[in-house]
Amino acid sequence: MCLARFIFLAGVMGVLLPGQAIADLYVSNYSEPDYDRWNYMFNGSSGDRIVASTFSAYGSGYDFDDRDGQLLLGWVTVDIPTDLPASSYRVLSMTVDLAISSDDIVYDPTLDDRATHEPDGPADADSGRPVCLSGVGFRGGYDAETYGETGLHPLGAIRGFRNAYALGFTPEGEAIDISNNLTDDFDPAYFAVGKNSELTPGELMPELSRLQFDVDVDDPHVACYLAESLSFGTIDVMVTSLHPASEPGSGGVANYPNWILKEHPLVTIDAVEAATLTLEVEVIEPSGVPGDTNGDSAVNVDDLLNVLSDFGPCPCCPTDFDGSGFVNVDEVLLVIGNWTG
Repeated sequence: MCLARFIFLAGVMGVLLPGQAIADLYVSNYSEPDYDRWNYMFNGSSGDRIVASTFSAYGSGYDFDDRDGQLLLGWVTVDIPTDLPASSYRVLSMTVDLAISSDDIVYDPTLDDRATHEPDGPADADSGRPVCLSGVGFRGGYDAETYGETGLHPLGAIRGFRNAYALGFTPEGEAIDISNNLTDDFDPAYFAVGKNSELTPGELMPELSRLQFDVDVDDPHVACYLAESLSFGTIDVMVTSLHPASEPGSGGVANYPNWILKEHPLVTIDAVEAATLTLEVEVIEPSGVPGDTNGDSAVNVDDLLNVLSDFGPCPCCPTDFDGSGFVNVDEVLLVIGNWTG
């Protein structure tokens, strides 16, 4: 478990927004992950390494994932109520912060054109490669509770067979493995790109400097992923990058980042922090009254305004009464049909 946590509950002094009942506001700061893991298919000591590398196997000639070296971070969030419907949670903000142990990595806070990864493609407009944050998907019978630092993965797994992978969403909201976006020729929608306000793009990142990932909580599919995670009681994210790598002993030149894990000696002596997570979450317990969107046990103009505000794609929204992922005329009619005034 994390060594130090802080949580603030605004109980009856919760936030009152237009068309909403008073919500419980949780502000949680997690000083280190409950589990962090170098999610690499040739890693035999995933749970006790002091650093984890992110890099790409694209163009290597091997049938491995484009995003070959991945970093899994997970926090247990049972200090926030669990087992409520996903629609009960609204993440207002989420930030992950991560320290680097390398000193030869160029800072690049912008996404790159896929073509710049091709041998005969155009030159990258800016030097370096961005570091990206995504969700985590599981296969092989694992989930966020059972994989952690000890879940097995097929040693040397080929492309598409790792048991935990970087997860994103299609524009339609379908959860997909984004580990091979270069091979499969698509641009993922990431949760966040790592940034540091004290660095200038193109300069080397100093050892122990940090990247901050401000998650796009306004993206409805990301918001739903986080809401479902909070209901489950853990938040898992994956850190990846497409820094080129070469096989040891091959003579190739490769600079790829190493990220500090909670087992690092500098973390042990409190000289540096491992990955941190900061969350602001509103929690509204459902009343069970059909058509009630804000937990106040009434169905009135506030609920109608909420439905109209969410009209369109809105997975995990309290206004999506039938769980279709969309708020449409059916929800409007349900509110009107259960009007209490």
